Amino acid sequence: MSTVSSSSALLLVHLRSVALATQAAAVLLAAGGLGMQLPLAMDGLILGALAFMNTLAWWYARRGDEPSAWVLTAQLALDIVGLTAFLYFNGGYANPFASLFLLPLAVAATVLPMRHTAGLTALVVAGYSLVMFAYRPLPHYHGSLGDSFDLHLLGMWLSLVVAALVIATFVARLAAALRAREAHLAQLREAALRSEQLAALGALAAGTAHELSTPLSTMAVLVGELRTGAGADQRADLDLLSRQIERCREVLTRNLTVTGQGRAEGGGRLGLEIWLRTLVDTWQQTRPQSRVHLSCLGPGEPPQVVVDETLRQALCSLLDNAADASAAVDLCARWDGQAVLLEVADRGAGIPSELAPRLGQPFVTGKQGGLGLGVYLARAVIERLGGRLVIAPRDGGGTLAHVSLPLAALAA
Repeated sequence: MSTVSSSSALLLVHLRSVALATQAAAVLLAAGGLGMQLPLAMDGLILGALAFMNTLAWWYARRGDEPSAWVLTAQLALDIVGLTAFLYFNGGYANPFASLFLLPLAVAATVLPMRHTAGLTALVVAGYSLVMFAYRPLPHYHGSLGDSFDLHLLGMWLSLVVAALVIATFVARLAAALRAREAHLAQLREAALRSEQLAALGALAAGTAHELSTPLSTMAVLVGELRTGAGADQRADLDLLSRQIERCREVLTRNLTVTGQGRAEGGGRLGLEIWLRTLVDTWQQTRPQSRVHLSCLGPGEPPQVVVDETLRQALCSLLDNAADASAAVDLCARWDGQAVLLEVADRGAGIPSELAPRLGQPFVTGKQGGLGLGVYLARAVIERLGGRLVIAPRDGGGTLAHVSLPLAALAA
């Protein structure tokens, strides 16, 4: 069953209120200000019934429920029947407010299925045809505003103004809602495409890990054999090579065992500062020439976070990029009751202007020999956690990677 958004239904309530208020004001002006003899009791009953129906529609829309197409069709049909009754007692098709018949059709044509719009169109034609032949004429007027014809022209102007404002407002708001929905759908399509790319990269990484395990094992055996009979200087180099091989094996093993959710080894909790210091110490084993200055600022004790392997890899990727740009890297963590903010900054040459608009797309890199996947994967991980990654020039030179993460996602 098709539905209409609650925002569109609420907008229709407001516009209906404007039309009813205009009709009521016109009746009061004609009867009280101009002294015309009008059927005030029937006018009050009709407009009051429509106002009551509008109040119920407002209550329904305020709850956030999306009315079905049939519910909105019934509301518009009552509008048409009410307007027909109002015109019957107030001059029929000669009443300037007869142009308000177009308002329900304009709404129906924009938000309702074709068959509902066709039914309402038939009802409008029937109502207008009825008040062409069966109606109670308005009394003639002669006064300060001229004769009845002059008053009719004034009423036509007022009816046109109301109809134009209502239609323009509704259509403009509906167009804005459609543009917002299209933008949201575009974001969903982009996210789906990114998920497909990540799945393909994950499968490729798993296959690569299996293929690399054999040569790494062979290298470890050869290093052990070369250590026999090696001199002191050679032993130091072989020990370093052995540690790097073991480090590669640990990374491959972790990449094979990490789950899709990315929670590492039971999802243990650590203080944010302790987790970041552990991350930096582990990262510097592969980048001993780099210096990282870690600072943690925030009210009270650092928040407890659940260790997330994919987030660790994302931050390590940002640290790698910063270390490739300059030997000194700054890592700053801030927090409050709602979010954790992480900043990775370097003093390198900065982001080339021609690269900046495409940074974060797969296989886009400014480094010699780079694959262009580090920032792309880091952004995907951070957005999966409900956060945001922004990379921008740093004041005074260099690059600043700004990561914002909701605290609830890190503590879950």
